[in-house]
Amino acid sequence: MPYLAVEYDSEPLGQGVEALLWPTVAPGALSEAGAAVAALSEVRFAAAGTGRANLVVSALCRTTDDLCTFLSERIGGLAGVHTAETVITLRRVKTLM
Repeated sequence: MPYLAVEYDSEPLGQGVEALLWPTVAPGALSEAGAAVAALSEVRFAAAGTGRANLVVSALCRTTDDLCTFLSERIGGLAGVHTAETVITLRRVKTLM
């Protein structure tokens, strides 16, 4: 199935804070939490994984305050989520070509 991937500079569109999250979710809540995370408007990519954290999420927010609200209310409010290690992307060194 053909598809089109587009990279764009999100900062001029008012979305300047990109972050990677590694939430740790109770095993019995993984499917439900994964589906809920994937449906959030800030989430650009979500996948189940293995290891200490069992979800991986790429999120895009307007401001650091919005990221804080996203983490504390939207991610932290999901059933089964215990922790969410988070790293803000300071600069991309390679994107789609």
